[in-house]
Amino acid sequence: MSTKNGRAYLLVVIEPGKERDFANQIIHQGLIMDSKVERMDFVHGSYDFIIMLTGTPLDIDQHILAIRKLPHVRKTETLIPFEMLDWEDVVAMAKE
Repeated sequence: MSTKNGRAYLLVVIEPGKERDFANQIIHQGLIMDSKVERMDFVHGSYDFIIMLTGTPLDIDQHILAIRKLPHVRKTETLIPFEMLDWEDVVAMAKE
């Protein structure tokens, strides 16, 4: 598995009324303090939280699994972005 740092987004649905408990569990486990969770937003829509994780693919996978095991988590969806274009190549082509 790659050791290159990347990012992933975890969309999380929480049991109704347990959003604060979930956020406190993330903090209590040290996921934010240890920079494992880059950002966590409480949102309105199909999901309750969007969590951005950064690190190696193995680190990200381990953190996703840890979050999924937390109480009050009903559903998650993982989004892993990928680079479709090498921006240095795009800039070089634009200069030609």
